[in-house]
This record gives sequence, C-alpha cells and structure tokens, in this order.
Amino acid sequence: MPSLQLQVVTVPYRYDEREEGLGAGPGALLAAGLQERLAALGYTVAEPKEATLDPAERDDERIAVNIGRLGSRTAALVAEARRAGEAVLVLAGDDTASIGVISGLQQADGPGTPIGVVWLDAHGDFNTPETSYSGILAGMPVAILTGLAGPLWRGAAGLAAPIPTDRVIIAGVRELDDKEATLLRSTDVQVVRARETIDGGTLAGAVERLAAQCSLLALHVDLDVLDPHLVPSASTPSPRGLEVEQAAAAMGVVLRTGKVAAVSVAGLNPGAGGRGKRSVATTLSLLEQALAAWERCPGQPASNAD
Repeated sequence: MPSLQLQVVTVPYRYDEREEGLGAGPGALLAAGLQERLAALGYTVAEPKEATLDPAERDDERIAVNIGRLGSRTAALVAEARRAGEAVLVLAGDDTASIGVISGLQQADGPGTPIGVVWLDAHGDFNTPETSYSGILAGMPVAILTGLAGPLWRGAAGLAAPIPTDRVIIAGVRELDDKEATLLRSTDVQVVRARETIDGGTLAGAVERLAAQCSLLALHVDLDVLDPHLVPSASTPSPRGLEVEQAAAAMGVVLRTGKVAAVSVAGLNPGAGGRGKRSVATTLSLLEQALAAWERCPGQPASNAD
C-alpha cells in the first residue's frame, strides 16, 4: 500500500469565478469523502489547503491576469508542500489551474529543474489566441505552459521558465482543432491518441523516455478524457472516451515512474442533478484506482516512500 505524505490543494474556481460550475468540483469531492478514501489507501493526508483569489487584486478587464494571480496562490501552496517533502494532489475547477501547479514545482525545485508534463485530456489544450476558434482560455493551458502564448498569465502565476515541448505528452486525445493540430506538429510534443492510450504500449514508451530526461513529472487529468456516460455533467464531453479502468491504468503508468511530484484533476461539474452525482462517483472511483500506484515521490524521505 502507498505510504506517501500527501497534501491536498483545492482551487475551487472556474477561471476566476469562485465555486461556479466546475469551481464547485473540489468541494464536492471532499464532501463525498475523498480524504477518508485516500487515508484508507494508506496515505498520510494533511488537512486540505485552498488557493484563493483576493477580490482586491481582481483585474476587471483581464481574466487571464486574474487566473495568473490565482495561479500564484496555487503555486505557493504547491511549493510549500513540495519543500516539506509531500506529494501534492490538486483538485481544480478547470485546466487553467495547471499553470500554478507547475509554477509551484519550479519555485520549490528551481526553474532549471527538468520537469515533464503528462496531460490526460480528450482535447489538446494547445490553442493560442491565434489558433483558437472559440477563444476559450481552458483550451490553451499547455500552449501557455510551453511559452507559445500568455506571457502576462505566466508572469502573474510566477512561472519562471516555460516547459520545453519535448517534455510534454498529451494523451487520451480525441479532438484537436485544425490549427491546433498544425501547431502541435511544429513542436516536439508527443500526442498519444485515445486508442493508443488504451492499448498502453505507445504511452508506456513515451512516459519511459520522458521520465529518463526529467527529475520531476506533473500529471494532469481533465475528466473529459473519460467517456461521457461516466461523467455526464462534463462541460466538454467527447465521445469514444476511456473507461475508468483504462484511465486509471494510464495514470498508473505515469505514477509508477516514481517521479511524479504533483497530480492535478480538473473538469468536475457536480451540478446538473443526478448527472453531477454520477460524475462525482466516477471521479472518486478513478482516484481510488489510480492513486494506489503512487508509491514514491521525488525527494520524499525513504522512510515515507518505502
């Protein structure tokens, strides 16, 4: 059984709106007993800490700056946990929180630390303002992380160094915009389609290579990587998705490298009546199945990792 010391960090926001829609997801997971389930897996679970955006710091004109400022709060909590030798589980409203997670790892371990990102998502999230058809910010985080867009966002979040594209894997993908796909082909990001993710071999090889060149890995999961019947309240459903067991197996491939310092989960809408309840139950099941493989964290004392 795992014996990690685990810090749960919540980011209960959809963009910069607190507990709205997806922003209610982190609280719903805690209310449904996630802490107790993690303890039952063998984790030492610290009291959850919440990233908050000070209303006095809100920019009424630039949402991306607000998201970045919220990211700086997330980063501070991630860095604090990392310095204490704790693994970090971030429960986020949407994918934009990921910038703060990576910023926190950089703050704790140094901006020159080679950090790899494994992104499980039905979508690429690799749009820029120039390639996006919709302008949706939640479709841009991986491009922001790699320095292709969003300098104000990264700066507000305290992300000191973009992640090189050869240190990024996007897996579980089923939908890419045309311009997004073109942009991805111009980089070294490895895209692992949903079928390849399920089959496992392609993902395992990619993760093995990534782990070999990185000191730390961050694993991000957008719940729309799952098939819509499992998360029926998802705001961005995509057909032909992964079953819980398949997604848990993919997460396990990453977690068993022993290099994962942070896991972030986003995209849970607990509303919509029974549909939201089903999504919460699915997410709890996914985390229970997947996190059982998280037995080691880089830098954690051997007495806690053995």
